[in-house]
Amino acid sequence: MKILIIQKKFMGDVLVTSTILPLLKNKYPDAEISFLLEEKYAQILIGNPYIHQVIFFRDSLMDTLSEIKAQKFDLVIDLYSKLETAAITFFSGAGTRIGFFKKYTRFFYNHPVKRDNQVKSKNTTLGIEHRLLLLEPLGIPFQETFPKVYLTDEEVRNAHEVLAKYGLSENNPLIMISTFGSSEEKTYPIEYMAELLNYIASYKPSAKILCNYLPSQKNLFEKLLNLIADETKRSIVVDFDTKNLREFAAVTALCKCLIGNEGGATNVSKALGIPTFTIFSPQIKLSDWAWSSRPEADCFLHVADFVKDSISYSDFKPSFLKDELERFLDKSLV
Repeated sequence: MKILIIQKKFMGDVLVTSTILPLLKNKYPDAEISFLLEEKYAQILIGNPYIHQVIFFRDSLMDTLSEIKAQKFDLVIDLYSKLETAAITFFSGAGTRIGFFKKYTRFFYNHPVKRDNQVKSKNTTLGIEHRLLLLEPLGIPFQETFPKVYLTDEEVRNAHEVLAKYGLSENNPLIMISTFGSSEEKTYPIEYMAELLNYIASYKPSAKILCNYLPSQKNLFEKLLNLIADETKRSIVVDFDTKNLREFAAVTALCKCLIGNEGGATNVSKALGIPTFTIFSPQIKLSDWAWSSRPEADCFLHVADFVKDSISYSDFKPSFLKDELERFLDKSLV
């Protein structure tokens, strides 16, 4: 049996989509499972033992469709469920076609699935459960399943070498920071982040702080450095950098915890089993993305927890976070 999974883009979405893979393999142990996505998001799937083949979107829809048709898949599960991927699913030739029910795509699938609004488990959240719903037409019932990032021995060895360049090792109390969100509206105000960094550094002076950010956010990071105390700067490895997502993941796996903006970094941290303290932007719901395989270790905070019905990040004062952050650090930095 040949199975195709489609999740076109976004690292967090691709990672969460991978939760369905072990359940499919358990149901169809001899199946070959392929994954169709944009090439730049494929790093998150490296080492996943359930994937037989990764396929990338071509420049044109027709080229992508030609490749998919040639592979003669028996089952296609379209988790992206937009017009482009619905058309690929429909014309793939697969006998079983599953996707999310939408008025404009439902006719492309012979199993259009409606999303639920209520979670079955507070640990999985809707972000995961919506994916798992697409397995129900196959007779695969809901069960708690969580994303996992698989690291190679070589990647872990390289992470030790990266730390050594900065005079660090996993024996240091290392704290990874998800410094900024993927966009301005998803970024905790930098003057507030500066306060949190000051607090972390003063609470655990022996800790070393690694700030993760995109190359395009370098100027924003320099602006943040100008806002923090001199004592805090001594705790931050100012020139820390990783080459790519895989190197970031491997270094994060050697840290005591990760703290910061919700997004790809926090999802990777949780998928590695690293204690994660996530600050959610106002427009992101906890019920969608606050999943955790280790709820006793992870912490998720939203402005609405403190200011009812607020939709402004400016309402999310650092003072609101400090009690929970202290408890999190107490548990994580042991």
